[in-house]
Amino acid sequence: MRNSVANEIKKVAKQDSSLFVIAGDAGLGVWDDFKESKQFINPGVNEQLDIGFGAGLSLMGHKVIYYNIAPFVIMRPYEFVRNDVCYQELPMILIGTGSGITYAPAGVTHYVVEDITLASTMPNLDIFSPADPVEAVECFKYAYKSKRPSYIRIAKNGEEVIHKDKIDVTKPIFIHKSDSKNILILHGSIVDEVSKILKIVDINIVSVPMLTADFDWAAFLEPFEAVFTLEEHFINGGFGTMLRDRVEKKIHKFGLKNEYIHKIGNRDYLREYYEIDGKSVGEKINKMSK
Repeated sequence: MRNSVANEIKKVAKQDSSLFVIAGDAGLGVWDDFKESKQFINPGVNEQLDIGFGAGLSLMGHKVIYYNIAPFVIMRPYEFVRNDVCYQELPMILIGTGSGITYAPAGVTHYVVEDITLASTMPNLDIFSPADPVEAVECFKYAYKSKRPSYIRIAKNGEEVIHKDKIDVTKPIFIHKSDSKNILILHGSIVDEVSKILKIVDINIVSVPMLTADFDWAAFLEPFEAVFTLEEHFINGGFGTMLRDRVEKKIHKFGLKNEYIHKIGNRDYLREYYEIDGKSVGEKINKMSK
């Protein structure tokens, strides 16, 4: 996802000389062929300045993209995003890499398991969590055309392409259709657990790239008897919580327990430990469906 989005940004930058990329001393390998451009700015490890500087450029009419590891996009400079970007409704694009526990076992400083909660507290901010490179690029295209602030959380690199046809990121996208009366809604790189889930239980599965889209979820979910959500994010405050606030239907949520992660291991190990891996989720859905 990371490389796909970066390549799209570089392509757009060739056509739009007013576009600037601000990288907080991150992703330098991704930007090797772009960092000599006058449109690339690296202020160093200074996240609050990065946001404030980007907001100033945006006020001057520039399209600004701030790129960094996700904890340093939403969490560390939260006040600056709140006051400088969202309060002024600046069409700045914030791109955070390493969503969820992508950077396991780097530890809590690099995990991004509460960012949706924080981002959703800021009015005017559109939140995106693409599941594959196709969704990631389409999320960027939407954000680039938008007049609102945007936050795009992506994993890292090497994610499998799951979409072959044209997609609309403002609507749920079916990954698997079934005759089942149950549905599982997910977002982000946790999509790679789908094949394991389907080995255990047959269920409709959709990806939701734009978490804040103005969409009639009540009508969409009306035909389904049981609704489940899955995300590599704290179970409280993530998309499952957002969906519960939008519909009266009961939502069964799967996510990370709201606690500091002290376990040491890679992403797959942590997914299994918190039972958000495909096998655990499939077994739970199968049991609850009966």
